[in-house]
This record gives sequence, structure tokens and C-alpha cells, in this order.
Amino acid sequence: MFTAALANEGYKQVFGHDRMVDFYDTIKNNTSIALTCGKNSSAAFQIVVFPDCDGVLSVDGTSPFSYYGDVPNFRIKVEIDGGFDIKLSPVDYVCDDGGLYKADIILPTGSVLLKKDITQPVYIEIPVGKDATSGTYSGTLKLYRHSRFDNEELFMEFSFTLTIKDVVIPDLKASSFHLDLWQHCCNIARKHEASYWSDRHFEILEGYVKSLADLGQKAVTVIASEIPWSGQHCYRTPGYPSDMFEYSMVRVRKTDGGFTYDYSAMQKYIDLCFKYGIDAEIEVFGLMNIWLGDEGFDGPETDFPDAIRIRYFDETDGCYKYMRSSADIENYIKSLEKYFLDTGLIDKVLVAADEPGDVEKYRKSLSKIKEIAPNFKFKAALNHTEFLDEFSSEVITDIVPLLNCVSRQWDLLKKHMENRTGRTLWYVCCTPAYPNTFIGSALAESRLIPILTHFMGFDGFLRWNYTVWPENPRERLSYKAPNWSAGDTNFVYPSRSGDVLLSLRYKCLKRGLEDYALLEMAKEKGINLDELYDKVIKTRNISDFDLPVSLKKPEELFSIDYNDYEEMRNLIFDALEG
Repeated sequence: MFTAALANEGYKQVFGHDRMVDFYDTIKNNTSIALTCGKNSSAAFQIVVFPDCDGVLSVDGTSPFSYYGDVPNFRIKVEIDGGFDIKLSPVDYVCDDGGLYKADIILPTGSVLLKKDITQPVYIEIPVGKDATSGTYSGTLKLYRHSRFDNEELFMEFSFTLTIKDVVIPDLKASSFHLDLWQHCCNIARKHEASYWSDRHFEILEGYVKSLADLGQKAVTVIASEIPWSGQHCYRTPGYPSDMFEYSMVRVRKTDGGFTYDYSAMQKYIDLCFKYGIDAEIEVFGLMNIWLGDEGFDGPETDFPDAIRIRYFDETDGCYKYMRSSADIENYIKSLEKYFLDTGLIDKVLVAADEPGDVEKYRKSLSKIKEIAPNFKFKAALNHTEFLDEFSSEVITDIVPLLNCVSRQWDLLKKHMENRTGRTLWYVCCTPAYPNTFIGSALAESRLIPILTHFMGFDGFLRWNYTVWPENPRERLSYKAPNWSAGDTNFVYPSRSGDVLLSLRYKCLKRGLEDYALLEMAKEKGINLDELYDKVIKTRNISDFDLPVSLKKPEELFSIDYNDYEEMRNLIFDALEG
């Protein structure tokens, strides 16, 4: 029997192992839905279609034929009072580590093929402008059906309401939330078959930068030496060859007169980010805490305290080479500092280190770079608790502890935040198991992140993973050798056209960032936040998030019911309107 049902925006459809998961148990009777929205935002929900035969589903008003042959055509039409624009997007599945297929990729296509007994979600979004009129609007979703040259007939009908509250949600670009999702521009070029830093590369990058700006991204990622992460050690996964190397944005040449440095590609990328309002921070990777490996990736032999890989083209003999003397490396770092000084960008620059593991080695690198380039400030993503005791804000301007470190050093961090002049962010990566943003994570976890940031009093959130795709991310996202769960490497996907494909996880993170802005509004109005937090955060003890030490289950830490997040938001709306 052909079935369809409505679901909220945070519903994740799952199938696999010859059975449907969650469909009938949780949404099968949903023929209507009530949406609530603030101004300068959007409302969203899903329809999930469960076909009893092969077919084709249209969401753009067309009626295409199917190469399956003589199969029925289905068409979705959504209407609402008030003349709002409505965007319908089929949602594609991604295979999780356990072999289950989970809805995630939001497709721009106008139609999609249906396969018997495989559900097809469609994401429906209604933008609501700043000047929208408050009130409740009624809408309908109609499902039409026909075969070949038969006349179309109305097949199923659903209803929904949209209540627009008299609250304007601030633009995320202006939010105080410091979002730092690292950018891996070379991986983007490879997936779209563009040459590094070519005009085509920058054309493609613009869509990705815009998608980051729409979240309120604050930091520009700059790579200033070759492969600072050693390709995430991708060479350790021969069973799934994937190129994850990131290359320097700075071109270095050597002539008879010495070294020259071309910063044009780096500056062009900075300008692109600034164009979209991503201009609070320029984080520079590749100058310290270079990742090493046992497979010949320790870098060229130098007498510099870190394995910086600065490649240059030697015009005297036409060969590429690497800097090997500390003097040459120091002059390069001095030149980079001078460039940022001359362009007036130095106050935004933070030299970043990703998970340094040796306190003494890190101290030596810091000391050396401070000696060479005293105007640089520093930032570190920390997964070792001992670093929090070692370095004050005068040494590391911005600190970004892993959630496990936050929970283990909570009292110390609170004291740090009282005295720090820089920012304090937090992050998750391949750990903890929850909360996180994996394909296997509940979508509520992506929404939780900004709310938990507000609860802890941190300045923002960092994640390494915006576009660090393995070779075929839409076919095989799981990449387990480096201990990455499916989805650990990305929030978005590459399209075949060069555009960026958003995900349900991206949408839920964006919703959580709006929640953060609303919590700030509630705080400024003097509204008690405890009742709001209690809707979604189930413990006040941050040490409970120290997994697996605490042995707490997800539902003991936070709500995995997306409706609770909607209830929290509605409480904020009511309080702000009152």
C-alpha cells in the first residue's frame, strides 16, 4: 500500500537490512503538522513517501517519465496563504557505518526516482522575511498521481499551519556566536575537478563560502605550508584510497636574488570570505604543530623546532624543493607577518595548532615564532587537559578544548573564562560518541550544540569537518581507518555541477544557531533561562559529558526529541512577545 506522512524538520528517515526503521512507529499517522516561526527565518517540515511500486516523484511541477518503464508518476504541490515562497527538495540517503541508510543530503533536483518499499523524504522550507505579517496561515500539501498518458488525479492531501511570531531573529552573520568550521579548499577543488586556485576553483569556492556565511561563520582558514595534517594520514587506508592533502595558499619561488612570496591566492580567498561577512578571524595553519607520520611524512630535515614544509620553485634549475634551513623558514614567517601588517589584517590573525600533544614541544614552537614574528597571536584546539593549566591568554589568545577536556576541567575553565582576554570555544571531532554530528547522531544533537554553548557560557564552537570528504562521499561516506564515523568529515556534499549540497545536519545546526540568538535576546530582556535550558539539557553537571567515564546515556544528558527544542523556542517566542 502506498503511504505518506508528515514529519518535522528534525526527522531522520532510516532504512536497511530489508526492513524499514521508525517509519510506521513514529510518523505513519501524521496527516497534519503545526509550524511556528520567527521573522527573518524559515519554517520547515518533511513529507516522507513510502511507495508500494517503482515510480517517479516530482517536486517542481513537472511530470517526467521514468526509465523504469510504465510506472506511475507522483507530483507534490504545496500551497499556503500569504504568498510565501516554498522550496521542495528531495532528500538522499547516506550509508552509516552499520549498513543502515539514513536521510541527509538535500538535493536541488526537481524530481527523483522512487523504488518500491524504499521511503523518499522531501524537505519543505518556507522562508519568512523580516517584514512578514504575524499571524497563523493555513497550507495544504497535495499528492497527485498518473500513469503515462492518463489524466492526473488528486491522490492524497495533507494540511499544515504556519504561525509567525512577532519576533525578528537577528541575522546569523551579526550573531555574537563565534562559529569556526575549518575550510579545506583543495579537497573542494578535487571533488569538482578544478585546478588549485584557478578561476574555476574560486567560482566553486564562492558557493561554499556563502553556505558558511549563512550559518554565521566567523573564521577564514588559511593554509601557509604544505600538508600540515599530512593528508589526515589518508595513506593508511589503502582499501579506500582518498586524497585529503591540503596545500599551501602561498606560492614561493627562488631566484638569483633570493626568495619571493606570492600571497595573491591567499588574499583572493580572504577577500572572498570577507565579501560574505566572514571577517572576524584569519586562522593560519601550517606554522606549528605539523602532524607527522611513520610513513615518510615527517617532513624535510631542518633545524627548525617544527616540521614546517615550505615548498618552493627554484628558477635557477627549474626544480621544486623544500626549505631546509631555519634561517630560510624564519624569513618566510617574517614575510608572512609583514604581509598581514602591511594589509592591516594582523589583528585578525591567529596562528593555529590542531591538537598539540607535547607541552614542551609546543612551548618551543610558540617561543620561536614569537621571537620571529612578535605580532602574531595564537590559537589551539586542545584534546589534552594538561595544556589548560600551562598556557594563559597572554600565551594562547583563543583556546578550544574538546568536550571531554571541558567536562574534566570545568572548574578550571570557568576561572580561565573570567580572566581571559581572548575567546573560549569548544569542539567535538571523532569523539565523543554524543553529542555529535555523525550520520548516526540524532539530528537534535546538531541543534543542541549552540544551545549547549550558551549554557556553558562559551564564545562559540569549532569543528574540523566542513568538506574533508573521502573519495566518493555520496556513495561511501564512512572512512573508519582514522577512527572517523560516517559524517565526521563533512556537513555538506559536492554536487556534480559545482554547487554545494546542504544536509539535514547543516539545517539543524543552523536552527540551533538561531536558538542561540534567541537565548541572547531572552537574556538581554532578563528572562530566566533555566526553564528554557531544562527543555533540552538534562543535566547541570558538565562533568557528566565526560564520556565514557560518566557512563551517561544520551537521554540523561540532553533531549533527543526534536519536539522539545521546538517547545523551548516557543517558550522564548512567548516570553519575548509578552
